[in-house]
Amino acid sequence: MENHLLGAAPTFRAVRRPLRASGLGPALLATAVSALVPGLAHLRAGRVRTGRLILLGWVSAATTALLVLAAAGPSIAEVAVSPGWLTALIFACVLVAMAWTGLVIASYAAVRPIAPSAGVRFVGAVSVGLLCAAVATPPLAVAHYGDVQRDLITGVFSDSPGTGAPDGSPDGQAPVPSSASDDTRWRGPRRLNVLLLGGDADVGRVGVRTDSMTLASIDTLDGSTVLLSLPRNLQRVPVWDGSRKIPFPKGELLNAVYEFGEAHHVPVGVRRPGAELVKRTVSHVLGVPVHHYALIDMRSFRMIVDALGGLRVCVPRAVPVPRGQIAAGTIPAGCARLNGREALWYGRSRTGSSDYARMDRQKCLLWELSRQATPLKVLRGFQRLARAFRTSVHTDLPRGLLPGLLELAGRVRGAPVASVQFKPPLIEPGSPDYGLIRRTAARALAADGRGRVSAVHDLGTTCS
Repeated sequence: MENHLLGAAPTFRAVRRPLRASGLGPALLATAVSALVPGLAHLRAGRVRTGRLILLGWVSAATTALLVLAAAGPSIAEVAVSPGWLTALIFACVLVAMAWTGLVIASYAAVRPIAPSAGVRFVGAVSVGLLCAAVATPPLAVAHYGDVQRDLITGVFSDSPGTGAPDGSPDGQAPVPSSASDDTRWRGPRRLNVLLLGGDADVGRVGVRTDSMTLASIDTLDGSTVLLSLPRNLQRVPVWDGSRKIPFPKGELLNAVYEFGEAHHVPVGVRRPGAELVKRTVSHVLGVPVHHYALIDMRSFRMIVDALGGLRVCVPRAVPVPRGQIAAGTIPAGCARLNGREALWYGRSRTGSSDYARMDRQKCLLWELSRQATPLKVLRGFQRLARAFRTSVHTDLPRGLLPGLLELAGRVRGAPVASVQFKPPLIEPGSPDYGLIRRTAARALAADGRGRVSAVHDLGTTCS
């Protein structure tokens, strides 16, 4: 016995017991921290192997994803305009939301109080549910916006590569490779010419007349833009389908070309013949290639302006408008923020003025829209903007061109915008000199909107 008493103490195997949190508060705190540092709750509970595996797996997955994206991943612009990448983004975000929610639940299960009362169980379940909602909301929100963006891209933009100006037209030119530096994504024409069409389609109106027709010619190196505007009442129109002149009713105006193309399916084999016929006719009239068109109706314009929170416009003199549209019956002179309906009728009204005064106001609205559509405003009104574009905007811009256009848009926003309007006294719409129209357009584009060219106006000066 003495030997036993004086000898070494008997050995025993240590048993590692779970180190559960002493109460609900510490358990919820450990769970919340584990949502940011995965595996921490399991380490806190003594489940060292599981905690290490979770932490190592999270670090490895995050590191691998970052390396892959840095080495071979797409740019943000490519993801934003590619249906395939958007689908992958949606799928990844849903998986992240599920995995993050599962992690929160497993973390709380590892550290929850032993034998809690019914009240503690209820509070713990509600708290964990709220934490799951908090961690799942960001990736699910990204997935939702990705789905809206994918629907917008597939619904509005063509999946074909696009043909630009028709090869058979004497005015058509094949796109010229850009001389821009290698760090830009733009690989299209040196000057990109897009025809902006404003249609009068709206609730209660039959048919479409393109009352606004403006060619935006963009210098893809510096973003400077020249707007060439043709009046809606242009007569003796040489309607061109890309290879030949089309018999067009004598006395009809330029704004009737769209309806003519839709009614007679000219040119053949295109998705929207009316817009395509206007595009090719404008190319023939101006003597420059028109690569693409974008058609927007009145309802969409109202929705777009409202989604951006309105447009601040400086009105030089009061503009009378129909009382059925605006209760005051006028848009007063001065600088003010116009809502969608007010901005629409500021650009449409001819009461007490003329088509040509309306053209001036429309160009200023386009200029203000391009300046005031900041990324933050677009993000705030994203869903409303997507709905407007999805339902009422039509274009032949191909999806493959969109990443380059996003890059180009950043240069256009801060660049000068010049305008040429083919109206009296430059031309007489009833008896237009089409040779003069072509020569004026050529001079304006050659000068890039700068220098002393007759009829060219800087919108930064005339609209401010």
